[in-house]
Amino acid sequence: MPPTEIDSDLRRSSANPSTLGMSECAFADINNLEHCTKYLNQTLVTFGFPSSLDLFSNDPVSVARTCNCMYALLQQRQRDIEFRESANEQRQRLLSDISRLEAKVERLEAQLSTKDRDIATMTRTEAKATATFKAQIDKLQQERDEFQKMVLGNQERLNQVLMEKKKESRSGIEIMNLLQKEGRQRGTWNGKKADNDFYKKIVDAYEAKNQELVAENADLRALLRSMQVDIREFLNAPNGKQSCPMNERSDSDPSQSPLGGKTDMFDLPLHMARDQIEESLRTKMASIKERMVQLQDAQKGAEVTSEVTERELELEAQLVEARSIIQEQVSYCYLQLSLFLWQFSVK
Repeated sequence: MPPTEIDSDLRRSSANPSTLGMSECAFADINNLEHCTKYLNQTLVTFGFPSSLDLFSNDPVSVARTCNCMYALLQQRQRDIEFRESANEQRQRLLSDISRLEAKVERLEAQLSTKDRDIATMTRTEAKATATFKAQIDKLQQERDEFQKMVLGNQERLNQVLMEKKKESRSGIEIMNLLQKEGRQRGTWNGKKADNDFYKKIVDAYEAKNQELVAENADLRALLRSMQVDIREFLNAPNGKQSCPMNERSDSDPSQSPLGGKTDMFDLPLHMARDQIEESLRTKMASIKERMVQLQDAQKGAEVTSEVTERELELEAQLVEARSIIQEQVSYCYLQLSLFLWQFSVK
């Protein structure tokens, strides 16, 4: 059905209920009642309302049909009002939900930014911890290298001492052979001059041997003095510095003797310096063992703060090797001490 001006007026009146009376006055008047009635009947039938109205009839059936149609219109109007109220309530609920969701989104964004900052802080902390861990590994490696250098130096000195002891043994054997040979030839000597020559040879051999022993004692004293200085420097290093015990302060000054003078204790006789030398070496060996325990504790702390890598395993193996070398060094030091004491007793 093509739209007409009446349709336009009807739409305007339905869009604005407050102007319904004015629209009705504009829609129907005494001149177009028949046309308006026809239009209303067609529209009602089109929208599914009861059959056409007969507004000019006095028949009760027509009046009842008109009442039913009006009642249906009122019900439709009531349903429209209820639907609008329900839609408005739903709209308000949706707006409230949207507000809550927006607030939740803001909270989540704030939490996300906080987490991002936490992650950045953790990343920086992890980087610092990694750098500190690498620095500790470098320090441990430097200490291991120092241990190895010290052990190699002590091994070389020990080998030199053993070689000198072997030479002294050969010299002693040669002197004994010489004495036996001269003793066998003594029966053929014919004068005091031969005896004087024999005694002179014995005295010369004794003096040469005595000079060798004095030189060897000086070398042993220098060796012990150098070893003590090396151990003190290692214990007082910046990355391994520790407080010295009370019983170690007596030998902190190498020029202080047990009698209170300024003579080196290694230059004193054996019966005067033996106890002090033994005590000093025992104290330093205890300090080295304590330093090894500290290195083990530092290594355990480093393993807790980061994952074990191949580099760490390699360094751990090297540290184990260094500890075994240090144990050997301790045994070598005691061996050197025994050799030194034996040499003093021979003298």
